[in-house]
Amino acid sequence: MSSHVTEARLAHIHGIPRRKPIDDLPLTFPETVAYAAREFSEKGISVLDRSGRNPDRRSFAEVLDSVKQAAGKWRALGVQNGDRILLCIPTSWEFVDSWLGAICIGAKPAAIAPAMGGLSSSSNFAERLEKFRSVIDASRLLVGDRMASDLRAQFPDTLGAISLTPGELFSEESGDQSFRQVEPEEMAFMQFTSGSTGMPRAVVITHQMATLNAYAINEGIGDRFGAPVSEWSELHSAWLPMHHDMGLIGCLLFCIANGIELSLMNPTTFLARPIRYLETFHKKRAVMSGPNFGYQFCVDRLKQSDVEGLDLSRLATANTGSEMVRPETFKAFSKLLEPTGFTPDKVMSCYGMAEATLAVSFDGFQKGVRTHSVPQKSEVLVENQDVVSCGFVVPDTEVKIVTQEGTTLNENELGEVLVKGPAVFSEYYKNEEATNEVLKDGWLYTGDLGFISNGELYIAGRSKEILVIRGDNIMPHELEWLAEEARGQGESGERTAAFSVSHEEVGEEIVLVVETNVTDTEKLGELDHSIRSRIGRAMSLPVHDLVFVRRGRIPRTSSGKIQRTKIKSDYISGAIERLDV
Repeated sequence: MSSHVTEARLAHIHGIPRRKPIDDLPLTFPETVAYAAREFSEKGISVLDRSGRNPDRRSFAEVLDSVKQAAGKWRALGVQNGDRILLCIPTSWEFVDSWLGAICIGAKPAAIAPAMGGLSSSSNFAERLEKFRSVIDASRLLVGDRMASDLRAQFPDTLGAISLTPGELFSEESGDQSFRQVEPEEMAFMQFTSGSTGMPRAVVITHQMATLNAYAINEGIGDRFGAPVSEWSELHSAWLPMHHDMGLIGCLLFCIANGIELSLMNPTTFLARPIRYLETFHKKRAVMSGPNFGYQFCVDRLKQSDVEGLDLSRLATANTGSEMVRPETFKAFSKLLEPTGFTPDKVMSCYGMAEATLAVSFDGFQKGVRTHSVPQKSEVLVENQDVVSCGFVVPDTEVKIVTQEGTTLNENELGEVLVKGPAVFSEYYKNEEATNEVLKDGWLYTGDLGFISNGELYIAGRSKEILVIRGDNIMPHELEWLAEEARGQGESGERTAAFSVSHEEVGEEIVLVVETNVTDTEKLGELDHSIRSRIGRAMSLPVHDLVFVRRGRIPRTSSGKIQRTKIKSDYISGAIERLDV
């Protein structure tokens, strides 16, 4: 273990020192892709097929060639420097090539989760697509074949007119394949995150922010091993979707920038056959990554008999972040994989967010999940519970804990987590008001509650209303609107309240409280099914509990706003008078 922990009274800590200098490393995407091809010729990327067993591998030199071809295809279609592109396709070589190719000619891509199939598979996907498109004013949509066909049929003059399929893109005769010369401070791409108004915010990520964070991840994970990941890892295998910052930066760019072998699995394959993901680590000194949900999913779906013959004794680390880390999950995960040689000390908790490009801290000890009770002395009231250490801050980054007035607290005092560093964003795309809400004097006000103890960062919860479900940020009213659509607007005075609760080992789960005048048990059952189905189709999320109450039972403020905190408190205490379904 490195000796960078120092005694400090103020809850203000600086990042760990770098072990590997970055003075001569590239700080732009075009340079980074070319550098990987030149310096790490024996390494590359594999994209697994839907079975999760057959890899389509390309060396980094081949990746460079395919990205150049994609760059030429975009140019042939008339895409120019500064054009915004919205990608809505699954993990694939088409995604990797089109995303990197767009960036390398100066276009500004952003990615969102693809719908399964066409518009009929997701009732509000067209509205969602237009919402994201409008935020960045995208002039091109890269979507699947069925989606493109549906958009062209139903919205021929708008979304359909700018839709493009990967097949159409890559069938174009290639134009100029050269990469554009860019400055490190220029925007490279945008990463979506939820906004307080329900409209998504597009975090502007520069070339320098992305590459520096990729190098910081190399150091942050590697700190516990005394050397950056690139010096000892044989593989980083990932199932995280490419629209997610943990998948895009923490897996794809991290491996390209640092010359680490990467295996990419489609999330749908992981959800269908989680054992296939674990098999990619067989007898390899490797890095595993995922939110708490992914590890719990393995626990729920697999038995010890499923992992017989699997050797994970050489697995170096199982990283977990993107949502609150639950010790119970990793106790069960370690027990499940005990026959494979996996041990609890391999688990590494981490903390990050899109506004910091991604990584902020990693647990620097080799002791697995470690907890600390939430301090009692605080200006912020939260329940007393044990929370997990997210470790030490990555190089060149600072973290401090402040009061609501902005005063820096002492160690072991709970407050808001602030982050500052070269990977912290400078703006939401064309949204100055939202930017000014969270960025002050170079400090990012994360909205997360936390504290520092012995130089380590602990995250205790969120102070905002954003729900963090399976690593994704969800606004409560998005769920409420879907529920109200399913219910119908015959009773406009009836309201819905959405919140999340911590449920056993699973993590945060969705609860909906729905007002209704319906009392018939059979009709309530039909309504229950309708709401759950609508949310499942639109957002691919399960509802843990759906509570029907009589009209007027959801508390509101004097101005008519739903008091979600109050209704959640009533739900937890059992004070809600629910109708029988």
